[in-house]
Amino acid sequence: MRIICSLALLWISHSFAGPIETANDLAAESALAVSEGKVYLLYVSRIACPYCTRLEKNVLFPMLRNDDYRPLVDLHELAWESNDVIDFDRQARSAAEIIARYKIMGTPTLLFLDGQGNELTDRISGYHSEDFYWYYFDKAIGVARGELDGN
Repeated sequence: MRIICSLALLWISHSFAGPIETANDLAAESALAVSEGKVYLLYVSRIACPYCTRLEKNVLFPMLRNDDYRPLVDLHELAWESNDVIDFDRQARSAAEIIARYKIMGTPTLLFLDGQGNELTDRISGYHSEDFYWYYFDKAIGVARGELDGN
């Protein structure tokens, strides 16, 4: 019985993605991602955004569970309502200030960034359905990785 319970717990812990990491220190998080050869994927959200919830359920959580994406991207969430985030210049700013600098008009928005906060490819804004989203998502990751690698 113990073996069955242990296996069930192992399966559960591996089957469900935990929460998306919160963006707290953009400079440190992006530097670590790039040092590991990963794109820093900054997910801009709002607390009461139904499209954000659908994107998380249909794309971001499945991506976090998929081992193929682990060496490619490091995902962090920047909620519009957040305060005191360390920016790429190591200064504390509100999320709203950082979002304004990137000229983000709505949520959800995915930014594919390097270690200095530069966009490596076109951002993905909005979410309606899965239909073509995975195609554009994978394409953006590929282009961003190529930019990181200098190709």
